[in-house]
Amino acid sequence: MTICTATDKPIVADLKQVTALSSNSLQQQLGIIAALLTVIIWSTYFLSLRSSALSPLSITELALFRFAIPGILLLPLFLKRWNKIRKVPMPYLLAMTTCAGLPFFLLSGSAMGIASVAYGSTLLPGVAPLFVTLIAVVIFKQPFEIWKKIGLTVIALGVLFLLASNWQSFDIEQSKGQIMLLGASLLWAIFTVAVRLSGLKPLEAASVVALPSTVAIVAYICLTGSADLGYSQIPIKELLLQMLVQGIGVGLLASFFYGYAISKLGAELTSAIGSLTPVLASLWALFLLAEQLNSATIIGMIFTVLGVIIASGLLKNIKLRNKKTNNRLLKTV
Repeated sequence: MTICTATDKPIVADLKQVTALSSNSLQQQLGIIAALLTVIIWSTYFLSLRSSALSPLSITELALFRFAIPGILLLPLFLKRWNKIRKVPMPYLLAMTTCAGLPFFLLSGSAMGIASVAYGSTLLPGVAPLFVTLIAVVIFKQPFEIWKKIGLTVIALGVLFLLASNWQSFDIEQSKGQIMLLGASLLWAIFTVAVRLSGLKPLEAASVVALPSTVAIVAYICLTGSADLGYSQIPIKELLLQMLVQGIGVGLLASFFYGYAISKLGAELTSAIGSLTPVLASLWALFLLAEQLNSATIIGMIFTVLGVIIASGLLKNIKLRNKKTNNRLLKTV
């Protein structure tokens, strides 16, 4: 299995392709900032999907906003970098197009028509780090350090608490939504690893996702007509807001920030930081959609945050820096 780097020379995919390339302290800090900005945008994305489920807008229209806007903006870049993009192994390109493109969007968007914001944002970015680590350990034989085990276990506990209120009574629709969201989470984890292995820069990867999905959704609308489109039934302000969130926010900015974070922090750490999304998304939903937070949800948020901190290796890095500082102090005594 080979990939192509920026110099277009194929190399054998190894463990370093799943983790971050060598980054200095400043680059790692910028990677963390990029990952946190992604979390902010993602939280508004889930809010957007949920609010659109309560409006006349169809998922077809949301898909058009999500992919056509960045697709048009990134078309010149895609054409300019085509010689580089076409050298990426086809399995990686297909994984990126499928696992973050139209199939992923339709699956997650349909699920959000059933689930609440807290529920959806938990099962997508909240569970994705578990899938990413599973792929890294099982397929790429990466070491599974104790701090990763502890951190991801705590994240899993947080997810269980966040979902606890939905298990009190069996609901076939909620169960259907749960399965769909877990499937979407697995797709997103595969995409996260595929981006890291592809060697593509953030906007190059975003163009690979956006353009094929744009072609597919436009072809669908042309073949089926616009009978199910509801854009004329909502205020222009809401329509523009959805276009801004889906097209510019998620389609362009989040794609860039997420890809940049992966390149500086690695797939596992970036995905772990992404699991903070349900915390922020639930707070947005509380204030804007009046979705209530029960005690299980609050406990789940706390566990999720703690799990992210542990799994990211932040505490380990702080300990190592303190140890180095102490050693330097001892040498000067």
